[in-house]
Amino acid sequence: MNFDPTQNRERVAWWLIFGVLGLIIAFILYSYVGTIVLGLFVYYATRPIYRRLSHRIQPRSLAAGLALGVLAFPGILLIAYTVFVGIQQLSELAGIDLRQYESSLGPYLQTILGQQNPQDAINQILSNPQQLTQYLNPQTASGVVTSAGGYLGAAASGLIHVFIALIIAFYLLRDDQKLAGWFSSQISGENSATHAYLTEVDTDLETIYFGNILNAFVVAIVAAITYTALDSIAPPEVGIPAAVLLGLLTGLGSLIPVVGMKIVYVPIGLYLAGRSLVTAPQSIWFPIVFLLVAAVIVDGVTELLLRPYISGRNLHVGLVLFAYILGPLLFGWYGLFLGPLLLVLLVHSARIILPDLLHGRELTPFATAADPIPDSNEKTSEDTTASDTVDTEPSETDSSTESPDGGE
Repeated sequence: MNFDPTQNRERVAWWLIFGVLGLIIAFILYSYVGTIVLGLFVYYATRPIYRRLSHRIQPRSLAAGLALGVLAFPGILLIAYTVFVGIQQLSELAGIDLRQYESSLGPYLQTILGQQNPQDAINQILSNPQQLTQYLNPQTASGVVTSAGGYLGAAASGLIHVFIALIIAFYLLRDDQKLAGWFSSQISGENSATHAYLTEVDTDLETIYFGNILNAFVVAIVAAITYTALDSIAPPEVGIPAAVLLGLLTGLGSLIPVVGMKIVYVPIGLYLAGRSLVTAPQSIWFPIVFLLVAAVIVDGVTELLLRPYISGRNLHVGLVLFAYILGPLLFGWYGLFLGPLLLVLLVHSARIILPDLLHGRELTPFATAADPIPDSNEKTSEDTTASDTVDTEPSETDSSTESPDGGE
């Protein structure tokens, strides 16, 4: 098609404008990549729930809000229960007889408050807290205020990012069908390689991200059962406090990058060991047994076996495991979500797009190559080759004509 010089200049100008807009959008994506991938994770994790609700509840905005609530509600309950147990334990701590510490604390309390008895000193502080101000150094007070301000600022920033991620997930849940329909009709076309590629990516991302939630629940159940069983054989001096709650927190900790559930059970083991050495040294065997059982059953079995199979049924187990490990190491906390995303993009690029590009063929809307690393536990090599070379219009048609309820 030939254009006159005026039209050519106009087209070049518009391509420059789109190039500048693309750079701006790329900068925004780079600056908030953690928030965006967190929003994608929440979207894919709640999409199966949303699609079950969408054809029963109208309007779609209400269904999307309820789906996000279903994801957030267990977390809210867990936080509320944690605060409740913490207040109870703090109340029990406040009621401890402090006379056993009188010999150690007495001289310091006598110097500061004029009271030798620790309980009397606490009562004096509670009745007149302002008297502590005369003992505070201005530099110390300024440091405390600065530190508190820093923590509050970090907490506020984190809440803002979580809020933005929830907004991204909400609008993707509500309008994903409209966005996909516009992209297919106006840009890619339903029979294009781009459409087939994005369909495969979309399917595997839902499997991986929704599997994260399932993995957390499995870890929580296994940890709660294991901690309760260990508590039943624990010596009276070193029992596990709130075993079920700690199991739930272990499941939540499994979503934390790098350290994972160790952030929960390792401090528990150290606490039990310290308590055993202070109260009953002969029971030191129990903290050791607790750490071994937690490392082998709670951490080892669930982390190395359950997570790959639950989170990536259509991908090679080893690749999924490496994505979960290397993602946080390379990118930080959001690498837990960005790593699997990059893995899915890479694998399906190698299956659908790359072979045609390398051999100079026309791009086709199906996989012309086998999986880069087929999982021998699920398919034989012959089955893998056959299924991948025949993965043509049927799978594509099923995906492109997917009903709003997810094909259920």
